[in-house]
Amino acid sequence: MRSLFRHNHRVVGAVIGVALIASLTACGSSDDETSGGTPVAFAIGAPVLIDSTAPYSSVPLEMGYWSDEGLSVEPQGTQGATAALQLVLAGQAEISNGGTSSMYQAAVEDPDVRVISLQKANQWKIDVPSSSSINQIADLKGKKIGVQSLSSASYLFGRAAVSASGLDPDADVEWIAIGVASQAAQAIQEGTVDAYATYSGPNAIVNNFLDDPLVDLPTPLDEIPGLAGLATTKDYLESNRDEVVGFLSGFYKGAVFADANPAAALQIHWQAYPEQKPDGDLQEAIDATVPTVEERFGYPVEPGPDGNLGAVSMDDAQEAIDFMYENGVIDEQLNAEDVVDLSPSIDANNFDIDAVKEEAENWTP
Repeated sequence: MRSLFRHNHRVVGAVIGVALIASLTACGSSDDETSGGTPVAFAIGAPVLIDSTAPYSSVPLEMGYWSDEGLSVEPQGTQGATAALQLVLAGQAEISNGGTSSMYQAAVEDPDVRVISLQKANQWKIDVPSSSSINQIADLKGKKIGVQSLSSASYLFGRAAVSASGLDPDADVEWIAIGVASQAAQAIQEGTVDAYATYSGPNAIVNNFLDDPLVDLPTPLDEIPGLAGLATTKDYLESNRDEVVGFLSGFYKGAVFADANPAAALQIHWQAYPEQKPDGDLQEAIDATVPTVEERFGYPVEPGPDGNLGAVSMDDAQEAIDFMYENGVIDEQLNAEDVVDLSPSIDANNFDIDAVKEEAENWTP
């Protein structure tokens, strides 16, 4: 199973990665003279920077959290965590976010990968319509599971959840790329797929298009910490450690702000991406959208065992790696100490969380 998965993973990832590298290169990066800060290209593992990405895209930019650190950060959407990390390894971005499944699989082949932040809470889900007769992942045998793309962490973690539930992710289920938002909703509504492997945020967006809302199936992933995070390269971290710490500080401030005042975060995001604001009255749009993002906004601000954001214990990081290896997500066993360096995240926590919360609560358009 591992050899087949590795082949598919690398081929799909390479094709998408080349296209995205070309796209990002065409977009260009800001330079110091025009931006007023050190440029940092941030590759995000989502094709569209929808409102659930506000804590780490529009909010830190608008609130000046990154510019306060002397950085000019340019968020870039990609087809998934694998594609995002490929941009980093190709030198076309400095930092990426997404599922650690992609990061650890990349580290199997490239020892230059460094995971610099790990989220404690699990955000990866397998969802089915509430009217479905499917009540557990084991019931998916012989079924079709939709995913954002075959280069996304949702696909990799979906495979892990299926494997850990006693099914063969290659033989017992069929995987179909159905995208996100309305495209995914249509595939679910029409019965093209029976379930959707996704994460909190996109699943809530999909629900906006469905009469029969999605519900989460119980998943073994909920017991595993450190399944989402941020990564860079060993060379970039060693040469630009201050920039990495500054980036993470702005990232965490954005997360704290969005969790403290989701309505403000949404309005900031809609100002940056007005085409995403729902039609009609602003307050009605806020009231309708806040419930779809509140859970998602809360994940990054759940502190690790030492009280720091983005830092789990090294034992927890190793547990996640072991789980991924045992369930065929990564091809070789890794030592967490060789791949994970959370010291920049710990240093990035040196800010006044209460002051950020107060700023969020007092925010006005």
